[in-house]
Amino acid sequence: MAGETGSGKTTQLPKICMELGRGIKGLIGHTQPRRLAARTVANRIAEELQTEPGGCIGYKVRFSDHVSSNTMVKLMTDGILLAEIQQDRLLMQYDTLIIDEAHERSLNIDFLLGYLKELLPRRPDLKVIITSATIDPERFSRHFNNAPIIEVSGRTYPVEVRYRPIVERG
Repeated sequence: MAGETGSGKTTQLPKICMELGRGIKGLIGHTQPRRLAARTVANRIAEELQTEPGGCIGYKVRFSDHVSSNTMVKLMTDGILLAEIQQDRLLMQYDTLIIDEAHERSLNIDFLLGYLKELLPRRPDLKVIITSATIDPERFSRHFNNAPIIEVSGRTYPVEVRYRPIVERG
């Protein structure tokens, strides 16, 4: 899924997956590159669903696990998902995985994308969604055997970039 920053990919996609019945037979896993993003996104989605984080919307980052038996959507860093692969090579606890911010192309994200490509033939029930704000979506599509591309247009909120002034030290 490709779309501008602010188009709602991160917060709306998990809710759409839930509406389609995902997250019942297994979790909807949703990776973020940073701990702060995982916590913030979980809090935002929980707020939109008028629930508390740790309920149907949970998150797990290093040193902090807010996932319960009621959790349907689990926000986490890509590093957490990589660590889980060591214990659960088929990722059986998930029925859907959203790899967000794939355009950042970190080592963790690249490992996950390679691993998931090899895993999907053994887990045809697993749905994988890759989101990106800026990278060439055709490249991801080719990597995943010409998977369909969904492009989201517009922004649900304005994005403003501010830079901190340079302070000269004397």
